[in-house]
Parts: sequence; C-alpha cells; structure tokens
Amino acid sequence: MRNAAMPKTQKNQQGVAAIEFALVIITLLVICFAIVSFGMLMWTQQKVSHIAGDSARVALQLSISGDSDYASKACAHANNLVTKDFVLNGIASNVICTPKPVDCPGDEEDAHTCLKVIMKITVDDKFPLINLIQTAALLVGKDEASWKPGILSAAAIVKITNVVKT
Repeated sequence: MRNAAMPKTQKNQQGVAAIEFALVIITLLVICFAIVSFGMLMWTQQKVSHIAGDSARVALQLSISGDSDYASKACAHANNLVTKDFVLNGIASNVICTPKPVDCPGDEEDAHTCLKVIMKITVDDKFPLINLIQTAALLVGKDEASWKPGILSAAAIVKITNVVKT
C-alpha cells in the first residue's frame, strides 16, 4: 500500500543508492589495492637496497680478515639472504649479484680499492595486486611498461681495507 501512495518519480529512484554504492566501493577498493601494491613494491626495493649494503659490509669484513675471495663470498651472502627472505624468494625470478672493483670516490691518489656490489632482481608479474592495476591501466589506455618496473636494482660501494695481522 505504501508503494502505491509514492509518487511515480520516487518509485523510479529505488535501488539507485545501491548501484551508486557498488560503483564507488569498486573504485575505492581498486585505489586501496594500488596503494598496497606500490607500497609492497617500494618495500621490496628497500629490501634489495638493504641486501646490497649488507653484502658490501660482508665484503669489507672478509677483506679485513685477510680473505682474498671477499667479492664472490659477498655475492654468495646476498643470494643466501634472498633465498631466506619470504617475499623476495617468492617474487624473484632472476637474482644477479655483481661485485665490481671501482675507483674510490675522493681518492685522487688511487691508494685504496673500492668494491661496488650491484644487486638486480627481476620481478616480472609476481606482484598479485599490480596485475589488477595493470588491467585497469590497459582499460584507460596507458602502457604498463612506462610505470611498472621489471627489475629492482641497488648498489653499494665500500672501501676495501687490507689489514695485516701481526
């Protein structure tokens, strides 16, 4: 009876709020997923940077103790850290650690040797929430290669010190 007393324009508006809510909540959820995805991507980049720095410190410690194979052992340490890490082990399809002797910055006399540890991790399509955003970007017409990284990389430089124990 109550519906019969409603004006015709009000009858046509029933259910509109539910449809509007459905459209708004989908948009908000996609935005939340995008924030979480890019946060996870930045967190992973921070992990890669930390591993590169930690591996450079390991190389320094090994060189101080007199180990001449410090560069390859530093990369072995980096690969071990990636394997033990839950997130990196799940998303990294290719891990490359490159120890490279370089000139020390600010050392004009070339009296010291520096080691640059470069970490590169290929992530491809391993981030589950990024795939959702990738699909949304394709709907808008954006090329995902312009904003989605495929390789996360970091480098750390350490001055190698050879300490002779007496």
